[in-house]
Amino acid sequence: MSETKHVLSKDDESTTNTPEHVVVQPRSRLGNIRWDILWERYGIAAILLVTWLLSYFLVPDFSNIDNFTEILRQSSFVGIAAVGMMIVILLGSFDLSIGSTLALCAWLTVTIAGQHQLLWAFAATLLLGCFIGAINGVLIAFLRIPAFIVTLSMLFIISGYTYVITGGNSALYTGQEFTQIGGGNLLGVPIPFVVFMLCALLGAALLRYTSFGRHVYAAGSNAVAARIAGVPVRRTQFYAFVLVGFFTAGAAILLASRLYTAGPGLEPDFELNAIATVVLGGTRLSGGRGSMSGTFAAALLFTTISNILDLLSMDAFVQRVIVGLVLLIALSIEGVRARMAERA
Repeated sequence: MSETKHVLSKDDESTTNTPEHVVVQPRSRLGNIRWDILWERYGIAAILLVTWLLSYFLVPDFSNIDNFTEILRQSSFVGIAAVGMMIVILLGSFDLSIGSTLALCAWLTVTIAGQHQLLWAFAATLLLGCFIGAINGVLIAFLRIPAFIVTLSMLFIISGYTYVITGGNSALYTGQEFTQIGGGNLLGVPIPFVVFMLCALLGAALLRYTSFGRHVYAAGSNAVAARIAGVPVRRTQFYAFVLVGFFTAGAAILLASRLYTAGPGLEPDFELNAIATVVLGGTRLSGGRGSMSGTFAAALLFTTISNILDLLSMDAFVQRVIVGLVLLIALSIEGVRARMAERA
C-alpha cells in the first residue's frame, strides 16, 4: 500500500498556525471609549464652559458677578419645566400647553399669596399643574388622541380660560415673604437655581433608579416591544404628563415670585423654549435617548446665549434669529452624529 504524502501550500500553512504564532494587536484605550455616549452626557456642558470662558474675555460686563447670578436665576424657570418636558420627549411625545399652564398657575399663585396664604398658594398651584397634566395624560395615553392635537387644544383652552377669569388683567403681590423666593439668594446662589438643581436631581433619580425611568426609556425606544415585554406604556405616558404639569407649576411659582405679578400672556414661547432646551441637551425627539445632565447644561447655555446678545445690545428680533440659528446648527450636528452612530 503506497503512502500518500500531502504537501502544504503557503495558504495551508497560514491556516494551520498555532495560537502562539498569532500576533494579537493590543487595542488602544482610546478605542474602547464610546465617544457618542461621552458627547451625549458631557458635550453640551463642554460647550457651555467654552462659551463662558470666551465671553469672560470678549463680552463686556459678562464677568460681573451680578450678571452671572442673573444667568443662573433666569435659566431656572425654563429649566425646571424642561425637566418635566424631557421625560415626555423621551417617550417620543411633547406638551405644547405648558406656556398657558404657566400663566394660569402663576396667576393662581399671586392671587392666593395676596391673601397671605402662601403655603396654600403653593399647594393649590402644584395641584392645578398636576390636574392639567392628568387631563393631557388621560386623553393621550388612554384615549389615544395624538399629543399634538391634545396639547395644542389645551393651549387654547387654558389661555382663553385665563383671559376670561382675569378679565385680561394681571394680579400683583409684593409681599417680602413671597418675592424673596424668586428674587432671593441662598448662600449667594439664587433660590430658583437651587430649586432647579434639586428638580434636575429628582428627575435624574427617577429616570435612573426607578422602574418608572426604565419604563420611560423602554417605551420611548420601542413602544410595541415594550408593551409585549410587559411595560405599562399607557400608565407611563400618563404619569409623564402629570410630571410635566407638576414641574411647570413649580416654575410658575418661582417666576411669579420673581416678577411680583402674573396674568395672561406671561412668557410667550415658553413651551417652545422648553422643548428647544431639551433637544439642545441631546434628547432625541423620537424618544428613547437623552440625559438629564444634558438638559441641565442646555438650560444654562440657552440663557447664556440670550444674555450675551442682551449685553451686546442686539435687537430682540435679531436675538430670536440668532438663537434659532444656533439651535438649528446644534440639532443638525446632533442629527449627523446620530446617523453616523447608527451606521457604525
